[in-house]
Amino acid sequence: MTAVAFAAILLLLLGTLLDVSVAVILAIVILTIEIVRQVWTRFGLTGVTYRRHLERDRVTWGEEIATTVEVWNRKHLPLAWLKADDDATRGVVVRERGLAIGRYGGRVLRNAWTLAPFERVIRRYHVGAERRGVYTLGPVELSVGDLFAREAASEVRSGVDRFLVRPRTVPTTALRRRDTWGGTDRARFGLTEDPSRFAGTRDYAPGDPLHRIHPRASARLGRPVVKRFEPSRDREVLIALDVQLAPGPAWEANADADEVEALFVVAASLAASLGRERAAFGLAAAGFHGAERRFAFLPVSEAPGQGERVLDLLARLSTHPSAPFERLLGMLQRVVRPGTTVLVVTARDPSPFLGHLRAIDRAGCPVVVVACGPDGAVDAGRARAVGIAARSARLDGPWRTASHLAVAG
Repeated sequence: MTAVAFAAILLLLLGTLLDVSVAVILAIVILTIEIVRQVWTRFGLTGVTYRRHLERDRVTWGEEIATTVEVWNRKHLPLAWLKADDDATRGVVVRERGLAIGRYGGRVLRNAWTLAPFERVIRRYHVGAERRGVYTLGPVELSVGDLFAREAASEVRSGVDRFLVRPRTVPTTALRRRDTWGGTDRARFGLTEDPSRFAGTRDYAPGDPLHRIHPRASARLGRPVVKRFEPSRDREVLIALDVQLAPGPAWEANADADEVEALFVVAASLAASLGRERAAFGLAAAGFHGAERRFAFLPVSEAPGQGERVLDLLARLSTHPSAPFERLLGMLQRVVRPGTTVLVVTARDPSPFLGHLRAIDRAGCPVVVVACGPDGAVDAGRARAVGIAARSARLDGPWRTASHLAVAG
């Protein structure tokens, strides 16, 4: 028994003993209201089903996810009002309505209904985000009111829907590398061969791999011969993304968010361009990405879906570096295979890490700097001055509206 109900019973007894009709009526009204409230407190959320469904868990920035919210009152008791507050990560955007301020100060997607017994209601929304990143909807706080519109009960139900917003990609000028696929130009490097471009056979030489022996040709000629292939002009490419824009220690680098997003659009566009060229590529960055490792690293691969994996990693990366970029370059010097082109994407003066780039280049990994900051042409010139290949890149507008990425040699 609640304190209000106990006080109403005492008032009813006193009014009856003292023959005060007003007190009796008042006590009956208060007791009736309290009984109604207790019924809805106990049974209001019983049998209430709440479901939230996102049709996709990954989108590119600018796209929206079709979302349905379903509530079902599966009992005989009607609900004067039912409120659902879905916690939303900062930056979530709902086309049909703005986010409200929740009970604890956070942003919530708020819905309210009046439900008859066994009534089910479905609402449809389109969810997006202000910029790339990882976003969540949920958990949800359900609140129910009694017949007198007072809150009777509330509970938090677990269940979180998480979705990724990948950075934009825009068409880009072809990035001239030291090696390219196909064409009729003479290969400048003959250290690797393209197994898809058969070029005949030659006599077996000691040290040739046994799997290169051509069995049918060997049987026909009466001596062992091995397969020959055209030299491959395609190289593996590792994109090394420098998320630090401001000079100084990495932990003090607080760059403008729009400048960082523009940098990610450049990196994503270059990755998409490499994917269209069917090149093997990967990604490395010194940024927080939701894992315990300090560095975000996706090995070079040409497997199906590699482009999507790179974009997913770019979506998870924070706007603040997790370590100095020089440490990342030192790690790459140890793990990257010789012959892999390291494509350094940066928006700042590369002078602090040019020594590391020269060391990587001397280790057999060609380095290409893509300078995409406000002084991209000057920064590219600094890299060329020490013998590092460099390009300048610039979007033709703000990252939200840009339609092309120009890469100058």
